[in-house]
Amino acid sequence: MIEIHEEQGIGLRRAQIFREIIRSGSTRRASRVLQITQSAVSQHLKQFEELVGEKLFVRDHRGLIPTTRAIEIYSRIDRYFETLGHIEREILGSFAVARNSLSIAAPHLVCLSLLPKLVAEFERIDPSLEFYIRAQGYDQIAQHVLTGEADIGISRLPLDERFFEWRTICESKSVCLVNPEHPLANKERITAEDTSSERMITLDREFSSNTLALKGLSYKGRSPTVKVRTDAIGFAAAFAAHGSGVTIVNEFIARQCEMFDLKVVPFHPPVNYEYVIFWRRGSDKMTRQASFIEAVVEFTKQYMLGFAGHSLA
Repeated sequence: MIEIHEEQGIGLRRAQIFREIIRSGSTRRASRVLQITQSAVSQHLKQFEELVGEKLFVRDHRGLIPTTRAIEIYSRIDRYFETLGHIEREILGSFAVARNSLSIAAPHLVCLSLLPKLVAEFERIDPSLEFYIRAQGYDQIAQHVLTGEADIGISRLPLDERFFEWRTICESKSVCLVNPEHPLANKERITAEDTSSERMITLDREFSSNTLALKGLSYKGRSPTVKVRTDAIGFAAAFAAHGSGVTIVNEFIARQCEMFDLKVVPFHPPVNYEYVIFWRRGSDKMTRQASFIEAVVEFTKQYMLGFAGHSLA
């Protein structure tokens, strides 16, 4: 339990008491939860209202009825205390007895497709293994593996070999995702010229598959129409599935989009990507998990086998 002591201004202690009054509905019940006297709760509430500059409760036979302003303040304070509680649990957990657990950071879309299948596979192999899955962007994945907040990450090269070790799980080329009814859906391959007259769905990332392709077209003096910009791969696939345009990803990411009704068509000229499972260099824990790493590599290779160019429908 978070213990917060007296301080000047509104402070955490008075905020904590105000939060409990809202939750409990009275100063009497709040005092019981907080294990302080009712008069102390009332005094803190009086000071809290003075600092805010207005009365925050209507007092009637039902107890303390919070005003609209009180509810607004409570919503913010409650989020802050939830965050503090999470930090406290993280700190306590770092000193707890070691368990058979593994924290994995991966792109959001991978957490919806590959990782559930992977966890289900390991449930059969080692039922005692616990997983903590973090859905993040590529930069966040590397940062969390580096700081130890995640044991392993699934990402793509380049990574800094001074800080990380890795095993390749997939080599992947550019592909287009289109609605099966799209005019380009039946082509053997889609070229940069084909997309020059199409509505595009793009990711706002410097090294995303579609950004690199669009840059290639701009060098040739063409500027495709960008219909939708998004910062999440899964969103781009969803818009493509509903016919909003064409999006360019790579085979590994396309494989994660099986929940959408999409046709996958090779893109030319392709950009090559290398996806890896990686961990912090010198990590004792991952040295002990060498068999897990091997199993992930083999599972992912089977997962990707024979995929490129097939419909996701």
